[in-house]
Amino acid sequence: MTSRHFRPDVTVTLIVLVWAMYTTPRLVQSLTGVKRRATVGDALPMNPLAVKLEVLLLLLVFALCAYVILRGTAALPTDRRMPLVLVLAPWVYVVVRDLYIDHVPTRGGMLYPLLVVAIWILRPQLRKLAVLGYLVVLTAVMCIALGVFLPESGIFISGAGTAVAPTKEILPLGILIGIFTDGNNLGQYLVLGLPSVMLIPRRVVRAAGIAVVLFAIVWTSSRSSLAAAALACGMWVLMTVTPSVLRRPMSWGLVGATGAVMIWWPLSTPADDALTNRGAIWRHSLDAWGNTPWFGSGSNWYSVLPQHVGSLGGFAFHGHNQFVHTLATGGLIFLFLVAAMFVTIAWAASQWSARGIFQPATLLVALFASSTLEVSFGFVDRAFLLAVTVLPLMFAVFAPLPEHDSRRGHTKPRVESTA
Repeated sequence: MTSRHFRPDVTVTLIVLVWAMYTTPRLVQSLTGVKRRATVGDALPMNPLAVKLEVLLLLLVFALCAYVILRGTAALPTDRRMPLVLVLAPWVYVVVRDLYIDHVPTRGGMLYPLLVVAIWILRPQLRKLAVLGYLVVLTAVMCIALGVFLPESGIFISGAGTAVAPTKEILPLGILIGIFTDGNNLGQYLVLGLPSVMLIPRRVVRAAGIAVVLFAIVWTSSRSSLAAAALACGMWVLMTVTPSVLRRPMSWGLVGATGAVMIWWPLSTPADDALTNRGAIWRHSLDAWGNTPWFGSGSNWYSVLPQHVGSLGGFAFHGHNQFVHTLATGGLIFLFLVAAMFVTIAWAASQWSARGIFQPATLLVALFASSTLEVSFGFVDRAFLLAVTVLPLMFAVFAPLPEHDSRRGHTKPRVESTA
């Protein structure tokens, strides 16, 4: 079997398995188990079948990555090794940092480097992410169906068993959570998957898929996800009408501006009760970072926070801002490594934009917008977002760029090597 046949098949399998690793156990849990609002440390009982299914799928992903890596050791790629180092460095740092405080990474936390190296070896075509786009639409359909036909599992329920209807509710139908446990989580997943939906080749199917995903995001009433969706759609349209010679600087400018807002917002000293008490979370997190500025407090800091005096309450599962969360958990060293990684990805996104392919830059805009009020990227946590963050971002860095004729302003596919 030649690698030309091997690569697309394995790529599709990897995408499907990583997607299924989180969605299918949560679907089983939604159909058969208990779902309600929970606080930090208040773990909900997981259905044994869902637990076994999650472990099985995780092992299958491990096995497939190991197969790709072992098969590729005979002829490892000779290029893009520095980007590989830069995207792996934050994970290495945070794992070593955690081991220093006797915090061992979970099984899922060990998956990130395997996925990165496997994609580096595979060099998959970016268009393969259309498969992920279809799966994101399927996820939205499943979540909407749960909200309609099984609201006790698909709508946000309090610990008392009643629907949670906060003032931010947009539709008079409750807060859609679908297979997840919170509307913000579902909103994050869908908005970060939206750029992959935009890669679906058939126009009618693509438009229908985008409409379904946007409707589900509106039903979640997640403000950060709604803003991220609006910015992602605006980014795509703006890049489409931008002259080809300006697309690269436009990509840098829009991605950089969104990232700057993400950093500036928690530093603008908002009131403690601003944005559903996020102001207090940011202030407390930055104060704690000040005690350990270089190394932070470890990736498990928010999970152990309720054990200490001055806790932020039971709902601060993370820093509610990627910049704040990075500083609080890993300090300035971690921030530098993460920034270097995202600059690398932004450079790759600008290369794609110059060739008329806007999915990577759109994903970065959606990611930074979502990360302004949430934490939407994780190296050893946030496993439910692996499929819609790590996979497409690594595709952007390692997929073969199409050839570009700047004089004619068009692209043509580059034939993948069969070596």
